[in-house]
Amino acid sequence: MNKTININLGGLFFHIDEEAYAKLKRYLDAINRSLNDDPQGKEEIINDIEQRISELLSEKITDERQVINEENIDEVITIMGQPEDYAYDDELFHEPQAKKTTYKKLFRDGKDKILGGVSSGLGHYFGIDTAWVRIIWILITLIFGTGILVYIVLWIILPEATTTAEELEMKGEPVTIDNIERTIKEEYTKIEEKVKNADYTKVKSGFQDFIDTIGKILMVLLKVIGKFIGILILIIAGATLIGMLIGLLGWIGSEILGFGNQVVEIPNFFRHSIVPEWLLTLFLFIAIIVPFIFLFILGINVLSKEKKTLGMTANLSMLGIWIVSLFGLAFAGIEHSNRFSTQASISESKEFAVEAKDTLRISMRNDDKIANRKSLYRSRNMEIVEDSLGNEKFYCSNVNIDVRRSSTDQIMVKVLKSTRSYNQKSAKESAKKISYSYTLDGRNLVLNSFFLTPLDLENNRPKIDVIIYVPVSQYVYFETTTQSFLYDVKNIQDVYDSDMVNHYFVMRTTGFDCTDCIVEENTDNDVNLKINNKGVKLSVKDGKEKVKVNIDENGVEVK
Repeated sequence: MNKTININLGGLFFHIDEEAYAKLKRYLDAINRSLNDDPQGKEEIINDIEQRISELLSEKITDERQVINEENIDEVITIMGQPEDYAYDDELFHEPQAKKTTYKKLFRDGKDKILGGVSSGLGHYFGIDTAWVRIIWILITLIFGTGILVYIVLWIILPEATTTAEELEMKGEPVTIDNIERTIKEEYTKIEEKVKNADYTKVKSGFQDFIDTIGKILMVLLKVIGKFIGILILIIAGATLIGMLIGLLGWIGSEILGFGNQVVEIPNFFRHSIVPEWLLTLFLFIAIIVPFIFLFILGINVLSKEKKTLGMTANLSMLGIWIVSLFGLAFAGIEHSNRFSTQASISESKEFAVEAKDTLRISMRNDDKIANRKSLYRSRNMEIVEDSLGNEKFYCSNVNIDVRRSSTDQIMVKVLKSTRSYNQKSAKESAKKISYSYTLDGRNLVLNSFFLTPLDLENNRPKIDVIIYVPVSQYVYFETTTQSFLYDVKNIQDVYDSDMVNHYFVMRTTGFDCTDCIVEENTDNDVNLKINNKGVKLSVKDGKEKVKVNIDENGVEVK
């Protein structure tokens, strides 16, 4: 029959037999004596050790009436470890030390927190840097929108590591005497450093204390703003890097491996530069990616206490590659600009005999077999099509029409084909490759609304100018299809190009005259009235004051 004793250990009550109690007391006394040489934090260390022993013993109790025996004390000693100074109690601690298995527990870390310490606790548990955990929270919030809610739930349900033993369990370190002692001593060392660095020689006035308080508040606000800026930097830089990575993979798949159509739109001149296209594209990606990598690292450093860096070698290497990519892009751009800096034209002229009494009707046409168009309009865009022979060509509708007075009694059509290149000779050679046609059937002049060029003229900016020379007394009528193509056609009434369609004009010695445009103008030029199919325009000037009235399908506008 063994005698039992009631004890209070670490705030918990236990029933323990006399032999187990004696062994536990000798164990705690041995620990106490081992700390005599270094009294720093001795009481706190003993309290943490007793609390940890209490937790271990409580795990072994399944009934309130259960009595702690000597075997239970031996198991606790095996877990906690032996004190360093225990030679005189060797007969007590003769049991061999078992290899300790360490299990991490999930806590909130209150010593490294921005809000509740959830991120730092998860970082300890999974063995990753706290900054990456915070980045993951940001991404979860942006992608799924549930990050904030999950964080709040974890903040509520997870306990905070308040004791030394809990801090060790959170970090996955064994809760042994040595680890408890080491952790507490480290905390005392930090406190001593702060005390040593403190300046107690200055006596602050009440006003100074107020200023210091305001300063602390401002510092907190600046930290919050800094964290917010860091989050924005991370989001922008991270999204850009992900987008650029996807674009790079898409470009590799479409251009190099031939997996499909081009995914990423790159500048046109890349394909015609003396620098290889793949190299220029790589330069472009590097020029964009490198600055955002540094921004991403900056965002991490703003949010994390531990400064992250790629290292001096990596930083200098990336900077060098970035500078090389910028020089490569600049060189290609300058070379491309110089290559197409000179414009030259070649002309093709043909005269036609049309009686002056006949009205020359000008219209535009398109070839729907080459490119189907619902409406005809002028554009500089280049579109790849197949001509009548099945060859790939560029289709372009950059065609300008002008009407001028002829020096003869015949109608002459002059077609100017223009391109750009590095010199006049090369530009003219390129212009000869442009294919354009028109027909004059009786009194109907039908002009093509487009022209075709070989694919190698994509960057030569080709265009067509059609100049129609008509003799004096010749009447001209512009069909609706010419509206977008008329370009700076001079006339007596100063009718806008787009307003000249569906009107009759006659070439006079004084200029191109509209015969059916209703225009009234006084001799003083103070009142100007124009009436046509678009509406009514009235301009009244009185000294420095001027009033304009415009009446059209949109209503009445007064300026």
